[in-house]
Amino acid sequence: MKFEAILKSLNLDLSSATGGLVFLIASCFLVKIIQDGIKWILIGRKRPPGPTGLPIVGYLPFLGKEPYKDFLKLREKYGNVIGVYFGRKYTVVLNEYNAVKQVLSHPAALDRAPGIFDHLDPHGIMNVNGEVWKEQRKYCMNTSQELGLGRGHWEDLIMDEISSFIGKIQEHKGKPVDISNYLLSSLISNIITLLIGRRLNDPLKIEMLVNYTNTVLEYTGISLVTSTVPGLRKFCEVFKIGGYDKAAKLNRNFASFIKEEINRHKTSPEFKDVQDFINAYLNKMAELSKSKNTNHFFSEQLMTFLSTDT
Repeated sequence: MKFEAILKSLNLDLSSATGGLVFLIASCFLVKIIQDGIKWILIGRKRPPGPTGLPIVGYLPFLGKEPYKDFLKLREKYGNVIGVYFGRKYTVVLNEYNAVKQVLSHPAALDRAPGIFDHLDPHGIMNVNGEVWKEQRKYCMNTSQELGLGRGHWEDLIMDEISSFIGKIQEHKGKPVDISNYLLSSLISNIITLLIGRRLNDPLKIEMLVNYTNTVLEYTGISLVTSTVPGLRKFCEVFKIGGYDKAAKLNRNFASFIKEEINRHKTSPEFKDVQDFINAYLNKMAELSKSKNTNHFFSEQLMTFLSTDT
C-alpha cells in the first residue's frame, strides 16, 4: 500500500509508457547508488583517505579555480596521498615530493589515466600505454641523448635563443618588466629547435606555439568537468562553449605545423642532414623498413603526435 501511495503522490501510472520509463530510470539510478555503496564498503577502505564528495559529480563542486590550493588544504587532514573522485573517475593525488618520486619510480605507475589527452589525439604518446609507450618513450630518451641535450649543434641554437632573450630584456633598459611571456616563448623556441633543427624566426608561428602551450595547460586536467564527463568536451567544441572550439583549432594548427615540418624534412635537400628529432625518427623508420622489421609501432602519424606531446 505504501508503494502505491508513493506512486499516487508522484502521479505515476506504471501502465503508461511514460510512467514505466520514469520508473525504469529511477530504478537504474537507485541500483547504481547501491552498487557504489557496496563498492565503497568493499574496496574504498583499502584506498588512500580522502573527502567523500557527492554522487556522480564526486568532489568537483568543491574545487576552486586553482585546485592545487584546495589539495594543499586537504593535505592537512588526509596526508600526502589523497584519494578523491572527479566525477566518476577515481584519482589519487600526491601532495609531496617524496611521495611523487616513490610512486612514479614504480613500473606500475607508468601508465596514464585514459581519456585525459584524447582531445590532443588518441595516438599521442601522452595518451598511450603498454608496449607502445615503453618503445616510444625509450626511443625519445635515447634520441634526446644522441642529439646532445646541450652539446654541439643544439647547444649553438640554445645560445642563439638565450642571446635573443637577453636582448629583449635589455630593451627595457633596467625598468621592471614581466618576463613570463618572454621566458615561455624562449623555452618553447628551444624545444622546437630540438624537433626541427633550426631556430623559428616567424613571429606568427611563435605566437601560435605559445598560445597552443597555454591552451593545453588550461584545457587539460583531470579536475576539469570536461575531462570527467564523456562527450562533454566535444559538445563544448561543437557549440562553441567556454573557448573549447578555439582550443581545438589551436590543436589542429599545431598538428598542421608539425606535419609541414615533417614534409619539409622529407622533400627538401637542405634539411636532409640536419640533426634533429624529425630526421632521427624518419631515419629510424627507413632503417626498420629496410630490414623488413614489422614488430614495432613506429609510424609517421605517431611521430606527428610525439612532436605534439613534446
